[in-house]
This record gives sequence, C-alpha cells and structure tokens, in this order.
Amino acid sequence: MLGLWRQQKHAQNLWLNEKEELERIMPDLYGHYLLQCSAFNQSIVTSTSLKYHFCASHYPDSQLIVDYDALPFRDNSLDCVVGHHILDYQAAAHQCLREAARIVVPNGYLVIVGFNPYSSWGLSRLLGRYSLAPKGNYISRSRLLDWLALLGFRVEQVSGLQYAPPMLLKYFPRFSKQLDRVLRYIGLPGAGVYVLLARKLVAGRTPIRPQWRALGGRRIPVATPSTRGSSVPSR
Repeated sequence: MLGLWRQQKHAQNLWLNEKEELERIMPDLYGHYLLQCSAFNQSIVTSTSLKYHFCASHYPDSQLIVDYDALPFRDNSLDCVVGHHILDYQAAAHQCLREAARIVVPNGYLVIVGFNPYSSWGLSRLLGRYSLAPKGNYISRSRLLDWLALLGFRVEQVSGLQYAPPMLLKYFPRFSKQLDRVLRYIGLPGAGVYVLLARKLVAGRTPIRPQWRALGGRRIPVATPSTRGSSVPSR
C-alpha cells in the first residue's frame, strides 16, 4: 500500500515540501555520519556537510535494509539520525524511537518527520479507499515530545507544514504552498505534517567519539558481536 502511495503526484509534492522545510530548520552539522530512515524510501536531506550519508528502509532497492526496532549500529555512533515517517507505520513506535536515540552521539541530532493525527491528513485516512492520505498509526506531537524527554533529548525546534488537505496538494500544489505560508505565519494549529529537531543531552559527560572499525569501501559504524557469555580460556 505504501509503495503505491509514494508514487502518486501529491506524495511527490509532499516530499518536496518536506525537503524545503528541513533545509530551513536544520543547523549546519559537523562530523561523520548521517543516517536517514524513511518509511517511503525517500531521501529528504539532500544537502549536508557530514562526510558519510546513508539511507535506510524496508524496501529492497534501498541503500541499507534495516529493521527500525533493531538498528545494526553501535551506541552513540552517528551524528544525526532522520526518521522520515517511520513512527507512523510501526506497531512498536516507542521502541523504534528508542533505537534511533540509542545510536545518536551525545550532542547529536535526531530529526523526526511525522503526520499529525489532528489535521485534515489525519481525517482523510479515515475515508477508506477514497482517502488520499496514507493509512497508519499517526503519533501526536505531544506524545512524541514526552517520549523524547524521557530519552534525554532537548527539543530545539518544532515546525508544521501542509495545512491543506491531500486533494488540494494533488491538484493545486502551488496554491497549497502559498496557503501553508499564510497559516504558518498566523500560527494556526492543524498542520498535516510536523518536523521536530531534537538534541541528545548527556548530563555530566563529555562527548567522546568511539573508535571506528575499518570496513571495505565506505566506513560505517556497524555493531560488533558481543563477547558476553563467552568462555575465557585459563592461563
């Protein structure tokens, strides 16, 4: 279902709007690794100063194929993780967020893009086969803020976009964008999509970058097998 939806015209228009919003709010990042996890296998961060940039999803044509609730990376190893609508389509959304938080370095960034259930997009998904919004278990912004606080993140910025319903975005994308600008300026609630930027805080600790294990080609901080429970030969 998601594979078909992402090919529609208004889905492509939505990705473009999300890319513009991320370019507007994301800070200049310095470091090594940026990971994007997308429920639609879309790269929405196209410009970054980070050295290595990887995209992950469930799709077989993705650069990396991962399980969002068990990411194959070391603790505190990536400078920035972007979750593009992954929480909207996971039964264990809190565990997926916990995994993303685990692999972000201290003072690193976590970016979450999600659909707002209390918007025209949230209502549209209830229309069954007539819906132009993708079905899913949308997570409210207030719940996400609570989860991030428990995981030790400070929310730097929250912005909303796509106030217009999916039908307007599909047939009148230019007018939809103009309407977005006006309603955002007024400060009205009800944006169809929220973009949340949070920073990982570790009290009383100085960020120390771990030593990487060299791999062939590009280097990526994959998790290594644990030695817990293995026997130690006697000397």
